[in-house]
Amino acid sequence: MPLTLRPRWIQLTLLALIVVGCGSGGTPIGPSDLAGTWGAENVVMTVTDVGAHLELSCAHGDVAGALKDNPFSVGGTWVREGGPAIGDPRPALYTGSVVGDTMTLSIRLTDTNESVGSFTLIRGAAGRLVKCV
Repeated sequence: MPLTLRPRWIQLTLLALIVVGCGSGGTPIGPSDLAGTWGAENVVMTVTDVGAHLELSCAHGDVAGALKDNPFSVGGTWVREGGPAIGDPRPALYTGSVVGDTMTLSIRLTDTNESVGSFTLIRGAAGRLVKCV
């Protein structure tokens, strides 16, 4: 029986299942789709097939898994390079999304729920860093 001849409630139920299924885990992307350098003021992120490394003006971090969904949410570590916590690795959650060549990225320390910051990175941009002394 064609979809147009089914009762309206069946059509709505099928539509709801499709919408819920599409929104459940983000749009899958291949890890190599995001590979390369992403940069902005005070941050450079190098994405590989298995994770990512970030350099910031006074910190650095590592994403422990591939960015394979859009939006993404991946754990990792964060290390401050200035102040009283120099060299103290902290667990972090890296979340974000990509539209075209623009990535929005937020970093949150999971042991204290402290926001490290939000960034807008551009694919291929070199970024500009001034490292802490």
